[in-house]
This record gives sequence, C-alpha cells and structure tokens, in this order.
Amino acid sequence: MLVRPLASVRRLWSCVFRFFSGARNSQDTRVVKSAVFRSLLLLLFFAAWAPAADSSPGQAEAQPVGSHSNAAQPLDDGKQPTTAGSDEAKPSSDKQDTRSQNSQLPSAQGTSSRTFTPDIEPGQTYFELRYIVDGTDIQGNRERSFLHPGINHTAEFSFFSNEPIGELHRFEILAVGRYTNNPQVDPERNSLQRAYMRLQGPSFEINLGDALINFSRLTFNQNVRGLTISKKMRPGLKVIGTAGFFVDRWGSLYRDYTAFRDLTGPPNPLAPGKPYSRFVAGTRLEQRIGRASWIALNWSHGKDLQQSLPDATLACLGPTGLINIRLLSAGCVAGEAEVVGFRRPFPDAVNNDVISADTNVDYVPWHFGFRGEFAYSWTSGGMPPAGANSMNFVCAPVSPIVGADVLDARCFSTQVGDWAGRLEAHEQIKKLTMRTDYARYEPDFFSSNAPQIRDLQDFSVRGEYELTRSVSVVGSWRRSNDNLNGERNFTNVVRAPEGRLVLRGLPFYRRMSIEAGYRERNLDTPGTPGPLDVQKRSTRIPFLTVTVPAHLANITFNYEHWHEINAVTQQLSTDTDVFAIGYRAHYSWSRWEFSPTGRFEIQRLDKHAPINAALTPTDITLLFPGDFFSAFDTNRTIQAGFLLDTPRYFRFEGSYKEFNGLALSPLEASPQLNPQQPFLYFNQGFRRPSWRGAVTYKIGNDENRTVTAFYVRTNNFFPTGDPTVPDVRSFRETVIGGSIVLRFRK
Repeated sequence: MLVRPLASVRRLWSCVFRFFSGARNSQDTRVVKSAVFRSLLLLLFFAAWAPAADSSPGQAEAQPVGSHSNAAQPLDDGKQPTTAGSDEAKPSSDKQDTRSQNSQLPSAQGTSSRTFTPDIEPGQTYFELRYIVDGTDIQGNRERSFLHPGINHTAEFSFFSNEPIGELHRFEILAVGRYTNNPQVDPERNSLQRAYMRLQGPSFEINLGDALINFSRLTFNQNVRGLTISKKMRPGLKVIGTAGFFVDRWGSLYRDYTAFRDLTGPPNPLAPGKPYSRFVAGTRLEQRIGRASWIALNWSHGKDLQQSLPDATLACLGPTGLINIRLLSAGCVAGEAEVVGFRRPFPDAVNNDVISADTNVDYVPWHFGFRGEFAYSWTSGGMPPAGANSMNFVCAPVSPIVGADVLDARCFSTQVGDWAGRLEAHEQIKKLTMRTDYARYEPDFFSSNAPQIRDLQDFSVRGEYELTRSVSVVGSWRRSNDNLNGERNFTNVVRAPEGRLVLRGLPFYRRMSIEAGYRERNLDTPGTPGPLDVQKRSTRIPFLTVTVPAHLANITFNYEHWHEINAVTQQLSTDTDVFAIGYRAHYSWSRWEFSPTGRFEIQRLDKHAPINAALTPTDITLLFPGDFFSAFDTNRTIQAGFLLDTPRYFRFEGSYKEFNGLALSPLEASPQLNPQQPFLYFNQGFRRPSWRGAVTYKIGNDENRTVTAFYVRTNNFFPTGDPTVPDVRSFRETVIGGSIVLRFRK
C-alpha cells in the first residue's frame, strides 16, 4: 500500500534537489533545503498514514459506501444511543433496504469497490420413508389384548424443506403423512399427521398449520392447527396472534365422532374414538425489558364444536335381558324399557374467554427474580334449575364443585366469571438458594386452552444450602387445599414436607454420591365431613439413593419405606418396602459399541387381612387386632437389554421385561374345591414376561438406509387361584415383522 506514495515523494525530492543545486547563493540554498526537507518529511508521514487508515479492518472495505457508524451520526434531541446486543441495535427492515440501495452507489475515489455480503445459511431438504409390516397372532382371550391380529401395514412419509428467499427471508415446510390398516395405530387409513408452512423475516413470522402456542400458563399452552402470526412492532415489542382448531388429527376437522371407532367391535357412543374439536384463538402483546424481563397481555378464546361431541345417552333393557346404550334423542326402540338412573348427560361443551397479564423480572445484582400472572375468565354456564336430575335435564344437574356453576354452553347462554393468579420467586444468597410458588384457581375459573384444576390453592417453598463442596441440605414444604368458596362443610388439605441430605465427592470414592432423606404426604379433612368423606391419612417415606460410577458403567441402588397410617380406619394401614438396583454401561473397542442395561425392583406390601375371608377389612364386626393377620403382596419388575453396534452394516438389539405380582385376596371357591367354606384366600396376581429381538442392516453402511427384522413375544398370565376354575383371562401375543427406513438429504 505504501509503494506508490513513496515513489512520488522520491521523484519530487529529485526535482527539487536539482533545482536548488543550481542556486548561486549557498546560504539561501541551505535555508531553503532545510525548509523543503521538513515539509517533505511531513508530506511523507501523511502519505504513509492515509493508506494505512483506509486499509484498517472494519472501515472502507468492510463497510459499504453510504453507511455511517453511530459515532459519526448526530443524535436527535431526546434520543439515546443504542446499546450493542439489544433489540434496539438491530436495524429494521427499512434501514436494511436503505443500506442495500446505498451499497450499489459508485465507490469514492481511492477506496475499494468491494461491498460486504452477509452470509446466508444454505437451504436443506429432507425426505423420510418408513414402512412397517407385521404379523400379529393372539392366543387365549383376544378381547383383553390391545393389538390387532392379522397382517398389519403402516407407512409414513415425511418431508421437510427450509430454503432462503433472498437475503432476509426463509421459507420452511413440513408434512408427515401415514397409511395404515391397523385401527390400533390410527383409526384413519390415510391421514395427515402433521403439516405446516412457515415464512420468516427479520421482524415477522407466519406459520400455517401445526404450531405449539405457549402464551402463558393460565391462557394458552397447547398445540393448534391454524394460522399463527408474530410481528416485532418496534425494538422489544412483539405481538403474536393465532386462530385455528385444537383437534387430535387433521381428519377430525371434517368428520363427526362416529367416523372414528374401534373397528373390532360395535360403535359405543359412551367412548367414541374421536375426541372433541375446538375452535381456538388468542393474542399476546409482549414488551421486553432488558435481556430477561418482560410484561405481557394475553387473550385466549376456546369454543367446542358441538357437532363433534356425542349426544346424551340412556340405557335400555331389551327382551333378552341385554342392556343397550341408546342416544337420548332417539330413545329406546320398541320392546325395550329404559333403565332408571343410567342416563348420561351431554359432555361439557365449552365456550370460554380468558384475559391475563403476566410479567417476569430478573435482577441480576441481587440474584433475585419473580414471575407473576393474574387472569380472569368468562365461561358459558350457570346453576341448574331446582329439581334438575338426569331424567329431566340433559346437562350435568350438579356441578362437581359444591357451590360452583355448571360450565356448559349447551344448556346455558349466560357467562360465569372468576379469577386465578400465580406468583413465583427465587433468590440466591451466597450458598443458599430459595424458591417459592403460590397459585390460586377459583371454583368458576376455567381456561380451555391451558387446563388447570378448578377450586385449588397451592403453596410451596424450597431451599437448598451448600454446607461444603461435598455436602448439601435440601428442604421443601407444600400445602394444597380446595373449598375456596367455603360452600362445603369440609376442606381437603394436603401437606407434604420433605428433607434430604446430598453427599458427593466422598474422600474414599469421589465419583460416588449418596442421597438420603425423608418425606411425608398428609391428607386431612377439617370441618364437619360425613362418615363417607372424613379422611385422615399420612404416608411417611424415608429413602436412600446410592450412585456408584464404575469405570464405564453406572450402578444405582434405591430403597424406600412407605408407612401409611389411616387414622380413621386403622386396619387399612399398610407398610411397603421398595428395593431397586439398576445398571447401565457403554463399552467401545475397535469401533464396536455395546450398551447393556438392567434393572430389578421389588415392592413388598404388608397389609392387615381378616382371618375370615368372607369379611372385608372395614366390617364393623372386626374390632380386635386378633381378627386380622399379616398378609404380603409382592410386585417385581425385571428389565434387561442390550444394543450392539458393529463397525459395519449390522446392529443388534435385545430386551427382556417381566412384570409379576403376588396378591393374596379373598375369592369364592368352587364347590368342587371346598364345599364347606365358600371364601378362601388365593393368589390373584399376574405374570407378564416379554421378549424382543431386532436385527438392523444398514444398506451401504449408511444410517439413512436401513432394513430391520424384529420379533416380539408377550405372555399375560392371570392365575385363577382355584385349580378347578378354568383360566379365561390369560392370553399370549406374538408379533413378527420388519421395517424399512429410507432418508434422503439435500
């Protein structure tokens, strides 16, 4: 960069030297030479500095012509300079358009003509085809199996594309389709599982199709199929709007509930295969304050599509003695009589609006933060008329909450309002970390798009203190209660204290950790409850967990003792011991990968069983401890498996699972076994072992092209206890099949 300026200086110095060499007065010559020499040195300094300044990084070559730094721009009155890293420092779309236009202007003389081009993330395209075929055989009681016998086919196709549009926008599309003839996999043969199209820009995002909307905990928090738009109005201010449907699948948008059912049996209006469909909409206006704080306003709307809900039903007794479930609108057919007391009302049809304000504040210097939200809802509902029952009122005649309204848009046009709120706070003071949560949901508060438990007040506090680097103490306490309106004569109160000691980095084995603690779960019903409502139970649980890393393996041991005290009915008190040991490891050598797992758990329940098997533990004639004996029920869980990945082509998988239990229960014996004593204690447990093996072949040793063959066998044994009674509950399932997975990326 300095060659051309130095050459010009040399030529100028040569001309001046020859000129003054011919001067007659040597004294004048020396004076002039000195002045010229100083001037030339000054010119040489500026000539060398100017190109160096022009060539410094981040100036002429890195910044387009016409764009100026913030330091060179005068600030408007009342405006402050933007902060680096904040949303305000990001240029808006108008500024970016202006900058791109100015970059096309001709370069100034003496500067580089190159302009800065931002890096654009390349696009990508992804295809996946997955096909599964299996043959399922069921032996024994087929009605107890969830599988579909016969040859079952399932094919899924997935497509994903994300491509840039210009320099500032991107377009993304996703679609997942499925074909199956197995109604246990999907009641639709051809279905669209998931799909969306998304357009993104510097300050906006438009999504059409599936989207997970998460406004706040009390207004909107679920998946929606519809249109969602997000727009940054100005730095820190964003608005989000959505409208669509909450539904289990795309096909449910244009079918009623009778379209989806179990194809292996007759339709059952009480349990339709397709759940309800709901129209939803919502908006969120959020203003961010700093990096981690915000304040926002939310609105949520949900309205059930009544044509997607089953009608009210009644029970009809036929001439053969069979009970049939009929629609209430159709009534019983000729020759049938209605069974009194078995009418089922309409499922609740929701028409609900919720508004809320939520905020989050984090003050880093104090290590303190809190979140809060207040919401108010309006829901179609009201109080049923006096004398309403299942025979003369199609909606629920009584609210599940005493003193609250029945929320159903089918029978009420009035709106019922109520509120809810929550508050969370956390703080860290040196080695002490504390967190507290409080939530209150009034009896008539309802949020269709963020389901919550009505009539609940919950408070919890948790603290953790680090005594040393190896020792920590954790404590928590929680309290919950209902009956917030005080309309019921008693209140359910749950208290749950807990404390634990955590040891890690022990001197004799630093990788081992030990966690020991104690927790309780207490239920009480203060007030004046009736004989069937009074409860006073307490479950006391000491526990111990030991984790021992051993080279490439990890071994865990767990023990818990559940001491359940029933102060109202003491004979229902029990003691349970739980032991569990687990093993997990990962070994690799010469590109072989082997991952074994194993777990064994046993639960042993000690209960009080009446000596007379014909009596229940709560029989009023059982007054003394001698009327009972200690009976033990046992549940076991055995799990073992492995994954072997070879260096090339093959992957092997195997697993074994077994769930079994021994339950000593009274059973009426057959006359052939004991005609003198009809009730005896028998084992009413179960045993369910299961095996699975799979071999995967990678075509061309490519993980994106695989063929898998698998075998699954499950036995479900339910002993009758009485050897003279035939087994009509047990069944066995065998599944043999294969799958092909093809993935293509671009």
